[in-house]
Amino acid sequence: MSDALQGFLEANKQRFVRELVELCAIPCEASDPAALDAAATWCRDRLASAGCSARILRVVDAPALVVGETGSGKRTLVGVQHYDVQPAVPLALWQTPPYEPAVRDGAVYARGVDDNKGHLLLRIQAIEAHRAVFGELPIRIRFLIEGEEESGSSNLGRLLALDPGLTDGDGALKEGGALDAAGRPQLSLGGKGILYCHFRVRTMSRDAHSGGATHYPNAAWRLAHALASLMDERGRVRIAGFYDDVRRPTDAERRMVAEAPFEPRAMKEILGIERFAFGRGDEEVRYAAIFEPTCNVCGIESGYNGPGSKTVIPCEATAKLDVRLVPDQDPTKIATLLRAHLDRSGFGDVVFSAEEGEHPYRGAADSPLVRAVKAVAEQEFGKPAVLVPNSGGTSPMWVVCN
Repeated sequence: MSDALQGFLEANKQRFVRELVELCAIPCEASDPAALDAAATWCRDRLASAGCSARILRVVDAPALVVGETGSGKRTLVGVQHYDVQPAVPLALWQTPPYEPAVRDGAVYARGVDDNKGHLLLRIQAIEAHRAVFGELPIRIRFLIEGEEESGSSNLGRLLALDPGLTDGDGALKEGGALDAAGRPQLSLGGKGILYCHFRVRTMSRDAHSGGATHYPNAAWRLAHALASLMDERGRVRIAGFYDDVRRPTDAERRMVAEAPFEPRAMKEILGIERFAFGRGDEEVRYAAIFEPTCNVCGIESGYNGPGSKTVIPCEATAKLDVRLVPDQDPTKIATLLRAHLDRSGFGDVVFSAEEGEHPYRGAADSPLVRAVKAVAEQEFGKPAVLVPNSGGTSPMWVVCN
């Protein structure tokens, strides 16, 4: 890093931190459209102050897409970011209020500070720093900052259709950045897809006294049996056709995973478990986490769970599931297969709706962009970068890159 750049960063460090605190104070969860709009406006204004041309694109019933561009040259790099955050509940687990950012021990604590406001803001601040010290960028950089990433990016395609040229470029970078336990930079080539769905079953017109449990249908049991039909005790999804389109990893991709950091003991200690689920050994988990799809129950609700006792037979039960997908699975096809499984298994009364769907994406390790990012990361951190084929999470890169 040049002395001039180091000097600029030191001179502006406190301002940069104040900006992060300001952005993190906006409670931009999916349930708060006004806060989402405030965050979009904040991002547009910050892009403009960094010397970018900035605008907001809107469609009905969707958070805004913020677009910022700067630089010139033959190459264009698209930066994909988001300003929305996951819900901050349960609030009781927070040492300080999630939207009252606290600075302590050299870090900022707030909802969304890491995912993704800190990374988003660092990129904008980096643009400002480069322009101040070195002048105009030699390439064009285009920011695409959405407000629906945490809920499936379901309207990103509609927003991008307003200006089809927005996805034109020589490469795209997603949010984030990580160091492993050895301090090596880790680069992910993509992410899993997702099908997020809602189940509901109603067995009676109202709750009944539990004295009738010998003959009245219990919605909680009904839904529990339906959910249990989806997976066997080894974690294998029982939906017919579920694995038909799963792309087999290449030898090169398996080598990436074999060489990537993997700390099963620490993973277990963090969550207080003695062993991994489904009887899986450590090495099996290493590969499954990257290459296998999942079927996960996120939450179940039914009956009475308040203080004291209330002996009822619940008339209704609901659940939310996420199904993480790997290349070349399609969320629409998986939703169809899931509905068919319920019907075929005798659960036609279980109402099923797909709330979100996003395709998986995996980039090429030998692409010019990956090689360039890897080289820069290794130069800056002084250690070899680690490549992984994809993360276990989901991102909208399929929409942007396809």
